[in-house]
Amino acid sequence: MNIETINETINSTQLISNDKKIKIVEGDMSVPDIKPDILSLVDVDTEVYITKVETENGKVNVEGVLDVSVIYMSDDENGTFRNLNNVFNFYETFNTDEVMEDSMVDLKVYKGATECKVINGRKINIKVPITLDLRTMNNVECCFARDVVDDRNVEIQKENINMSILCNCKNQEINLEENISLDENCPPIGEILRANIKLINEDYKISYNKILAKADALIKIIYIADNEKQTPEFFESTVPVMGFVDYDGINEDMKVKLDFNVKSFIVRPIYQDLKSVSFAVESNIDVKACVYNNQEINIISDIYRPDMNLNCEYKNVQIIQNVINQNENIEMTQGLLIPDLENVRVLNIDATPNITKKSVLDGKVALEGNIVFDILFYNETKRTIENKKMELPFQQVVKVNGLQTGMYANVTMDIAQINYQKIDGSQMQIRLLANINVSVEEERTIRGITNIDTEEVSNINTPSIVIYYVKAGDSLWNIAKRFRTTVSNIMEENELQSDNIVPGQQLVISKKNIKPRVELMNWRNWIERGNKKGTEVKMCNF
Repeated sequence: MNIETINETINSTQLISNDKKIKIVEGDMSVPDIKPDILSLVDVDTEVYITKVETENGKVNVEGVLDVSVIYMSDDENGTFRNLNNVFNFYETFNTDEVMEDSMVDLKVYKGATECKVINGRKINIKVPITLDLRTMNNVECCFARDVVDDRNVEIQKENINMSILCNCKNQEINLEENISLDENCPPIGEILRANIKLINEDYKISYNKILAKADALIKIIYIADNEKQTPEFFESTVPVMGFVDYDGINEDMKVKLDFNVKSFIVRPIYQDLKSVSFAVESNIDVKACVYNNQEINIISDIYRPDMNLNCEYKNVQIIQNVINQNENIEMTQGLLIPDLENVRVLNIDATPNITKKSVLDGKVALEGNIVFDILFYNETKRTIENKKMELPFQQVVKVNGLQTGMYANVTMDIAQINYQKIDGSQMQIRLLANINVSVEEERTIRGITNIDTEEVSNINTPSIVIYYVKAGDSLWNIAKRFRTTVSNIMEENELQSDNIVPGQQLVISKKNIKPRVELMNWRNWIERGNKKGTEVKMCNF
């Protein structure tokens, strides 16, 4: 006979694969016929853009491009600075049996060190290792019993579970098209040598089944001025990025994690009266919003009937839950030594943090690593563009509420803002505003009952009275289930005020609704005289 249950439905996300591959992207760049030969390389800048992630049964296909921008000094009488741009396409496939067309994908991309070789005055070779770190997940739905319709003679043990479950991830493309004007004191643009985009200040708001995802796009360009001196110049500007992600049923109690991914980026000068004092920016940006739902469920963890055998079907479901997601903004100040700084004009400073060690402690995480500075500056005396790379160590402790020793914390660090000033003729002070994100996700296994059947028992052979000594690992529930009685009955017979028991403790257990004919204390005295602890004494009816 089947016991009718009242069920609890759990909608969650299950991790099905975690894979990592290193893709080597390599190719040659040739100088166009309209540009002079290469005398020497000044700077090489590379960016990785993921253009497409496609899931199908059994595989995930990733497409992307490596965008390369090279500044070089030309081999002509003027020794001007010129630019080379090229895009290298790459493709990679991850094979996973459980992947379906509607599987969710979490892809992280890490770019390695760039190798650049000059083959001849008209060609250079580029080689960059790219790490693709891929997680794939499937939506799962499971029903667990949380109660029974008829609970007569049924003993139920329940488990209350609080979780922040990853429900789903939705993607939305944002097209950024903006015309940006130079400041009045900036000379007009002759040739753009380098252009970069970086998304900072990511945030969101929830309203009417939509997620408003917003950020700031920091646009930097280095260009040759369209004037007699043809000096290299630097300009930066910030423009807002905003888009709506549709998500039915979202509310203010849910958590959202945003991931912005630049898929393409193009900058071109805008000419008016043969002069360019503005430039156009076009970018395709993909924003992924992952929603976590704070869910409290109450399910049956164990069930039995003293007068019947119950056959329960159990199921284990592994879910991904977000335990911690905290962003922390910190300021870091660093002094850099640059010789002949008086004659130098800084064009751009990039800073890339690398975390080499993290220690997770209660309430905090300690980080160690280094920051790689890439400084591009113009030497006005030599009239040359020079590049200086520096690597400096850092240590930082971040307070994280709820973090416990032993947890696996994913920590990322990003430089949102860089300010600098000259202190003297050879020293510069750099102030960094860094964002540190600490995220703790864990897989959790939920075990619940999906079906309950009863089995009639004609003769349950249990003694009327048992004197039982508690063993390590015992609980009143397990003892009651074993001897086909109830927790409340054991507590009443032994005058217990709580269900806390300790090894060696003596318990008198009788059949429900059967009272022993002698006083309980007499039974206890008898057992203490003739038996050892850790055993059970069974007594039949007298």
